[in-house]
Amino acid sequence: MKVLIVSDIHGNYNNMKKVIEDNPSFDYLLLLGDILSGPYIEGYNPEELADLLNRYKNKIIPVKGNCDYDTELLDFPVDKLYITVPIDNKLFLMTHGHYYNRDSLPDVPFDVLLTGHTHVSILDKEVNKLYLNPGSITLPRRESIKSYIYYEDGTFMLKDLEKNKAIKTIGI
Repeated sequence: MKVLIVSDIHGNYNNMKKVIEDNPSFDYLLLLGDILSGPYIEGYNPEELADLLNRYKNKIIPVKGNCDYDTELLDFPVDKLYITVPIDNKLFLMTHGHYYNRDSLPDVPFDVLLTGHTHVSILDKEVNKLYLNPGSITLPRRESIKSYIYYEDGTFMLKDLEKNKAIKTIGI
């Protein structure tokens, strides 16, 4: 199974297009919120971004972020604060991070927690759980770079958007 995990796109068509072009063969695209709305910076084009994402609507699993109040352009619902997704016999708990996060979890089982919101990438393992944040492909914070996560065969790769290369990996 090949999965793209992206958060905090904030309307940036150019950067999302690059993620898809660099990874043309994927089974799922997990969107961790803050999809269309954002600041007017280079690449900001929520209409084109919506058109791009709508082409992959059957592969997209989204959760709602704190800035996802304007999603009517999308052909898929962005209304859940969290969702669990079974992938490769593991449960992935997806949430944006503004309501549920590592310190405040919903009462559901999971093996891998996927959050966004902070715009800071994290790949962390604690006991038998993974805590991952792909950062942001548009507005990274602190020392983070524009990044996302690519998952395949039990391995998560934090990828540098601009160089299209893995920065860090972690396995289940």
